[in-house]
Amino acid sequence: MKSSKQLVQDAKDYRFNPSIPLRIYLKTCIGILEKAQCAFQANDLSLAFIYYFRYVDLLTNKLSKHPELSLMDAPSSSSIYKREYLQLIKLEVPAVCKIIESLRKQIDSQYSKLQTSLANNIAKPNTNANTTPMHVEQQSLPKKSFDDYSFNQSISFFQKISNAQLNTATSSQSQDTARDETYRLNYPELPRLTFST
Repeated sequence: MKSSKQLVQDAKDYRFNPSIPLRIYLKTCIGILEKAQCAFQANDLSLAFIYYFRYVDLLTNKLSKHPELSLMDAPSSSSIYKREYLQLIKLEVPAVCKIIESLRKQIDSQYSKLQTSLANNIAKPNTNANTTPMHVEQQSLPKKSFDDYSFNQSISFFQKISNAQLNTATSSQSQDTARDETYRLNYPELPRLTFST
């Protein structure tokens, strides 16, 4: 659903060509008014509002600048259409303006109710005192500087493995000893995550 301001923008979204004769625009106005009345009877207030507003906008803003209306004093066959235009302005436009205002109030009322109900249905954070949100606590990494001993131990381990592979005379016992030393490497401790429940 749209607000009345948005519907006004939709109603003003049409083309006007001043080279089209006035009589055709007057027939168009009658057609727009009929569509507005049909939409109103079908209880489509938004569409009725758009058509009523477009009808008034076309008559008052666009057609008032039509070239045929500027030649009011010249007697011609188009003077009939000029009189018809003036009659619409005097008699129908004020009545349609009242309808537009009534529709505007209804549409804005429905729109504000819809916005309020949507705002009430938005999920809110749970502020219950009994429940506590899950906290992730991270222990700080050990603040150790470079450890020469661990580094040298790792280097010596890799040297022993490479020597064991090159030395084919080495017994299977020394290879087992080298494999056992892999478990003695010192790696930095990883941070531990704790979850409070």
